[in-house]
Amino acid sequence: MLLAAGDILGMDIVLLRMVVLAALGGALGSVVRDRVVSVLRTRAGRADLGVLAVNLAACVIVGLGAGFAGADPIAHFMVLGFAGGLSTWSSLAVEVAGEIRARRWARIALHVPGAFALALALFLAARALAGDHP
Repeated sequence: MLLAAGDILGMDIVLLRMVVLAALGGALGSVVRDRVVSVLRTRAGRADLGVLAVNLAACVIVGLGAGFAGADPIAHFMVLGFAGGLSTWSSLAVEVAGEIRARRWARIALHVPGAFALALALFLAARALAGDHP
């Protein structure tokens, strides 16, 4: 859905605040993602570890947000924005494609299911920790 200038001007203040907070959170999340992946690529020589770290962190944030969210402005910033900008599942696909080209079958067999299992476990743990808060 594309928004035109008239659509933005016609939004109610709550929706506009949500859009602005999500955009700011997304911008910050993408900068953090870039830094984490760059540092691990430089220091450990493994960008895939950075991709895994940011994806798992985003799952924890979304899990916590699932319990605390509601219409809270902080949730709009953290869950819709920051976690969305932080996560990069498409980069996981790129990393896996590189592993396929390099024929590193054992790493693929561990990495892909491991990444999804960890992501789900961390989301569920964070969700349980947050509980149900209206």
